[in-house]
Amino acid sequence: MSRPSAVNAALLGASLAPMPGLLIALGVSVLNPWFIDSVGLLLLLLVLAPAVVGAVLGGLIGLRRPRARAPRAPVALTGAAALALALWPEPRPDPVKVLVVGIDGATYDLIDPMIAAGELPALKSMATEGSRGVLMSMEPMFSPLLWTTMASGRPPEEHGIHGFHTRATDVLVPRLWDIAESEGLRIGVYKWLVTYPPRPAPGFIVPSWLAPAPETFPAELSFVKELELANRMRRKKVAGTRSTTALVLAGISQGLRLSTLWDAVRWSVRERVERPDDDARFEAMQLLRGRIDRDVFVHAMHKHQPDLATFTYYATDGLAHRFWTYHQPDAFTGIDPKKQALYGETVRDAYRQADQLLGELQARVSPETTVVVVSDHGFRAFDPALDQLGFQPLTERLRARLIEQGLPVDVSRLGIKLNVGLTDGAADRLPELRAALEALVDETGAPVFRVEPVPGAPNALGLTLTDERVTEARIQRGTVGGEPLGDYVRLSETFSGMHDARGVIYAKGPGLPVGQTLPSMGLLDVAPTVQALLGIHPALDLPGVVALGQDRLPKGVAAPASRDELAERFRPKGGTEGVDEAALRALGYVE
Repeated sequence: MSRPSAVNAALLGASLAPMPGLLIALGVSVLNPWFIDSVGLLLLLLVLAPAVVGAVLGGLIGLRRPRARAPRAPVALTGAAALALALWPEPRPDPVKVLVVGIDGATYDLIDPMIAAGELPALKSMATEGSRGVLMSMEPMFSPLLWTTMASGRPPEEHGIHGFHTRATDVLVPRLWDIAESEGLRIGVYKWLVTYPPRPAPGFIVPSWLAPAPETFPAELSFVKELELANRMRRKKVAGTRSTTALVLAGISQGLRLSTLWDAVRWSVRERVERPDDDARFEAMQLLRGRIDRDVFVHAMHKHQPDLATFTYYATDGLAHRFWTYHQPDAFTGIDPKKQALYGETVRDAYRQADQLLGELQARVSPETTVVVVSDHGFRAFDPALDQLGFQPLTERLRARLIEQGLPVDVSRLGIKLNVGLTDGAADRLPELRAALEALVDETGAPVFRVEPVPGAPNALGLTLTDERVTEARIQRGTVGGEPLGDYVRLSETFSGMHDARGVIYAKGPGLPVGQTLPSMGLLDVAPTVQALLGIHPALDLPGVVALGQDRLPKGVAAPASRDELAERFRPKGGTEGVDEAALRALGYVE
């Protein structure tokens, strides 16, 4: 009798052990319908693993406490719970009017070959079921400036953003979501640059990677910024707030999925066991962040039902800066074959993930939704003749020195060039800034920097070294205005990827052209076009044109001369000063 009784007890244990996890998962799925996104993981983590443990424990107990009858009801109940989770329905598509998906740094030079190879089905469908074209960027190609230009439809000298050390309080004109809200529409803004600090809104606003603090609106979404600021899923607290466990529990109710959490756990284990290097960690965190952002945005979009929703994906730019060498090895020399084997697909993996996320977002919105995909610029390899000169200009001492002279500036780097932009609307001080820069001479009395205007940015000046023959000996003996040259430049292997002016734009929606190539557009055309697609007349003071959606503009309604008065109405209040300097350094923009 002992053996059959032990078997019965083991079956009972195997039946009962999965029940707590399955019941909890059922409860979570009420709050987060996307939590169980993998039947395989459901069976492994919530059914098979607990069942094995329960069977072992039950068998051991059965050897001591014989029971004659085999269980039936627990087996049926466990099976029913598992089946209910596996078949849990997703909500209906969300009735968004316009969804804008930003893919930072996306380039057709990479997209087209991947589509030809049978990859990127979502981007392919955007072109075949809608239209696509080239979206030309502008100089200087600094992302906060470019994304603000797209959102506002105004050039940098008017919107006020010239570099990276900026906040939403610095934006001088209204942006797409401000205008949409003024027309009575709900908004959802997810990680568009220069949205920190967030403001209260009918919907949600989650600031981008530059945000130095975790504030979001509503506050329940702040967990995603806390995770990001805590080195993205590492076990430590952020600014003395919640632990990673508390953040994950908060995240589950706001959209985090089982497969995302499982991959985060797997990475955490790998990090502790293998101690991967900075490149491996950077790659993993960029891709994991993309999945977390997808989870949270889909849930927030469903919960808040915005009319205008924006989602921005950054791994295509972040990974391209760091790993373009291995994506395009023919453009470089002396490549480490081990690194090539590890990271040869990294840049393409970012595009694969971007396409996967785009496909899911398309599936989550109504067939009546217009979807627009944009990039702020394209990408290319550094030109060996111009860019890979073995040095990098540094930003922080120059910025501090100019601020000490009373000049409100932001200094940013792109390759071997510097951009020095006046902040706080101080364009009238440009001659003073030029004089201060030209006064910086080396130990021989020669100017250190070549100073030149920046096209389209009258508040800014561009800098390159007058003498680009940088050596260790020169750094040791050289000076800049009496200070060590080493505070202003260093020898370095530069980042292997460079911004390119040719970005991308796609548009698909009711009544829009199908299978056509759009005329070349500029960043200034994005805001008026999206406003038209929302059925809102762009203001007459926008210099860009409406490329699509003219037929959606209301008849008999005059376009306003300007909407600049909305800027103060929607200007956010408060927030911590500064930006996330660690994120800027990781991407090579400042040092």
